[in-house]
Amino acid sequence: MNHLDAISAACGVLVDPDLNGPFRHRATAWQAAPGEWVTVWSDETPPGPHCQLIIAHSGAVSAISHWESEGPIAGFHADSAATSLPIAENELHKRQQVICVGYPSVIDHPAFSIHRGSLTPERYHPYLCPWIIRGHVALFSAEQAWLAGAGYHGMVGSPVVNHEGAVLGMLLDDQPAEPHVPPLSPFLRVTQ
Repeated sequence: MNHLDAISAACGVLVDPDLNGPFRHRATAWQAAPGEWVTVWSDETPPGPHCQLIIAHSGAVSAISHWESEGPIAGFHADSAATSLPIAENELHKRQQVICVGYPSVIDHPAFSIHRGSLTPERYHPYLCPWIIRGHVALFSAEQAWLAGAGYHGMVGSPVVNHEGAVLGMLLDDQPAEPHVPPLSPFLRVTQ
């Protein structure tokens, strides 16, 4: 298994197949310890009872439970056969090479117009494609850093890892840049 496979094997996607509303791709999550998942969650309320986790590699679907959040970081339990990613112990450095593996939402893509109202987690899994931002840390503060590269809707919560495969942070909501500004994706720094 290469480096990118190891990262994506620990990732999943939170989806909301609520029968009373549209199917939604909510966020990317990653497993920090067996059964213990983390993501970034910007909503005031936790996800509804229909929210499920699709394991990116296998397509297995798992119910989520024990939702807890503190600020933008949310943790939850989900039974899965995914691997886990360790938290980095070393410091973050400007221009440090990092990789972010996330799963952007493709639900609003024109090709999905035929699926409106008929998507399920099982039918959505084959369309999950990892989006990789391979770059360097452009800027950082005590709580946040910016990765050179563009993220997309649905990638919030994606792990940002160092060359050893350990997590340095989690991607935040992407903010569109001015046309003359290179894309920088913000991420929340995590520590043990």
